[in-house]
Amino acid sequence: MSAFFLRAIFSCLVLCVPAASLYAEEWRVLAPGLELREFLIPDQFGDLAGQQSSMAVLRIDSGNYDVALGSALGTGRMRSMQEWARHSGFVAVINAGMFRADDRMRSTGYMRDANVVINSFIHPNYGAFLAFHPRDPALPALRWVDRKSDADWQETLADYDGIIQNYRLISRERENLWEQSDRRHSGAAIAMDREGRLLFVHCRPRLSLHEFAQALIDLPLDLIGAMYVEGGADAAMYVDVNGFVGRFVGEYRSDFFQGSNKNFWPAPNVLGIRPK
Repeated sequence: MSAFFLRAIFSCLVLCVPAASLYAEEWRVLAPGLELREFLIPDQFGDLAGQQSSMAVLRIDSGNYDVALGSALGTGRMRSMQEWARHSGFVAVINAGMFRADDRMRSTGYMRDANVVINSFIHPNYGAFLAFHPRDPALPALRWVDRKSDADWQETLADYDGIIQNYRLISRERENLWEQSDRRHSGAAIAMDREGRLLFVHCRPRLSLHEFAQALIDLPLDLIGAMYVEGGADAAMYVDVNGFVGRFVGEYRSDFFQGSNKNFWPAPNVLGIRPK
């Protein structure tokens, strides 16, 4: 079956399934500048009648929230998402990026803030950067950088203390950058929309990267970019604000383990938000 045909099927599932069964809810305001929405989508690609699970999207206004890194290099040990939130005062937290197999404290992509350099190496295959903590207060609080389309990407990175680098899921032109694959698992992503809002995305359903990227394009999120930050049982997001607690844990890869994961795994590097 061709990738084009699979993409057409998935687009039809997303766009043609009745709204009542596709969308779990509208945007829910958790706090000023912080909204959550969950979308019901198929697990295992096309199994809508079987396992239904949600893609949770947390939409963040940078005017209300400060973005910060939490790192095991700075604190001495890895923590679960819930522990990172309590330790660092985050009201929401997600993976900041994948980590090296031989060094669980270091990111595979470029990552730093004003206090710690987690990885000084700019990965040649990672095309997306999120920049935060501008060195000049006149600059935007957050910048999405696409090294394939932004000619001044290096100058932009030099203007910010906080940087994370990861794989692009979609281009600035909203192109799906991944070929279809049979390898499926839960995933976590960080994205930005056309209004400059930051999005934390956690997809519990097991999708290929192509299907994950296509869902982000097809759903009403109006993104200018999205980066893949973790997959499988390691993919996690946690929200604790105004009495609302959301625990979003990842599921094992479909061809690796058929059990069901219910717990947060320790994460070496996370991105969190705090009220300003």
